[in-house]
Amino acid sequence: GRQSAVAILAQDVAASQCSTSSPQRPLARPPSPPEAGLAGPPTPAMAGAPGEGSMTRTGEEVQLYGGAFVCDLPTSFVDASRLREVPDHQEVWVDTPSDMSLIVEILDRKEVSDDQALAFFLSDLAEFNDAREANVLSSRQAAPEELPGLPAHVVGLIGLGEQRVAKFGESCANRVQVHICALRLVEQQTDVLITLNNPVAIDPQSSSGSIPVQQGAEDVFRKVLQSFRILDWELFNG
Repeated sequence: GRQSAVAILAQDVAASQCSTSSPQRPLARPPSPPEAGLAGPPTPAMAGAPGEGSMTRTGEEVQLYGGAFVCDLPTSFVDASRLREVPDHQEVWVDTPSDMSLIVEILDRKEVSDDQALAFFLSDLAEFNDAREANVLSSRQAAPEELPGLPAHVVGLIGLGEQRVAKFGESCANRVQVHICALRLVEQQTDVLITLNNPVAIDPQSSSGSIPVQQGAEDVFRKVLQSFRILDWELFNG
């Protein structure tokens, strides 16, 4: 099954394992073990592109999967693979000041109807994040103008979930909204999941208790989807 390091929170996250959604391609390296989380705020030595000396990005466009996908992200988001190991079928980007995280995953297509797909994926995430509560707040098909960079035949599903989850090793739980988009690529027998995890209520006893709740997740996610493009469709043939 899919082994996932879904970063519901940007620091000290627990790795989760999802038994129902397998990755599109084999992992070349193992995912982080359950006790592994982000190492904390980046240091200058953890710098930008591999081998370079700065983590600072000069523009909002980010390359995913070696440039096969691109989208726009605020420059405060950093590539988590520079801080810890991330499975090959995932891209994880984190925003330490807000505790938000963006995850893109390439999965084998699930045999579930479009109208049930988001509930399926959100339930899957909730189960393996050990969520104490989980709700689907909205689910709908994306309008063409919401995903202008993708071919018209690609079915895009957009929704919002909410979970109460605890960080690894903590008893208190935070309320996290999960903005989700599932791209159903029928010809490629693939589902691409895009999720933005946004803490909306943080327990004072949490290790993130000092982080103020940020506004604007909806705008971040909308811009991600509007700028999202698949440049190399050969990726799905690997």
